[in-house]
Amino acid sequence: MVTAIVKGSVQETIDALTKDPSEWARVIIPRGIYKERVEIHTPRLILEGEGMDATCVEENYAASEILQNGERRGTFRSYTMFVNAPEVILKNLEVRNSAGPRKKAEQAVALYSNGDCFRAERCRITGAQDTLFAGPLPKKERVPNGFAGPGEGLSRVRTRHFFTGCEIRGDVDFIFGSGVAAFEKCRIISKSEPELIGQFENGEMNTLGYVCAPSTYEEEKTGFLFKDCTFESDNLPKNSVYLARPWRDFAKCVFVNCRMDDHIKEEGFHDWNRKEAAENCFFAECGSYGPGAKGTRVSFAKVLSDVQAKEYEKNGEWKEFSEKVIKTE
Repeated sequence: MVTAIVKGSVQETIDALTKDPSEWARVIIPRGIYKERVEIHTPRLILEGEGMDATCVEENYAASEILQNGERRGTFRSYTMFVNAPEVILKNLEVRNSAGPRKKAEQAVALYSNGDCFRAERCRITGAQDTLFAGPLPKKERVPNGFAGPGEGLSRVRTRHFFTGCEIRGDVDFIFGSGVAAFEKCRIISKSEPELIGQFENGEMNTLGYVCAPSTYEEEKTGFLFKDCTFESDNLPKNSVYLARPWRDFAKCVFVNCRMDDHIKEEGFHDWNRKEAAENCFFAECGSYGPGAKGTRVSFAKVLSDVQAKEYEKNGEWKEFSEKVIKTE
């Protein structure tokens, strides 16, 4: 295995690697904050830091920014890290978009994962709105130039993503995309701005956010899976955050044996005010517990048996590809 240690720029270290595509390479990122945008187009690459509290890759691109050509930067050009190669592993580091709260930055992606067999271990992914994108993009955009960015012209192929022992922070739709993604033993932390919290407490707002916004393809059996995760908040009021809403009508998202704190709304899910989405999406739970698991969920939400939950997990092939990556490494 080729190994390189970052002594300056993370991107320059990756670009300088010399290896066969079939070989693995490891890039060690020492303790520190690396203020740069990183793009990964090299397959079988491991990026390893010294811990999510020690090593951080950070940028502050915001969707609201106006570029020199007069265009709005938009969601998919705001990323801090873009992964567009198969079998990439992130370990023991933080990827952060520090563009600011959504009222200022609007969407601001920290990690744009678009490669098959992607794995993140003990990583923190931090942002506000649209923190983590698990590609591919939806098949069609709803507004002109809505997908402007590096994934716009790529084929919409099935990609699988696996997160274990990670911490993901944000406020609105902060885990989104059309990919097949599993989250195991992760901390999912909702946050918001003091001004918005005040408006919610005064009854001026119905919600402070949404954890997930999947856009699963119609033909896909599995979308997002959260297993043995905890859904926490940064001091948010009770009953203030939805678990998921469908970015596209056939969105799929399942929660298995997850603890939910009291910021999770009793309804659990939202249909994005689209009847077609409520009829075609697949939002379900199995074994949810904690104060946020109490109450009456919306009518289109489902409760799965243990057998049904295991079948959902099996269809995602997360275990198989994740074990393959570990063995190959």
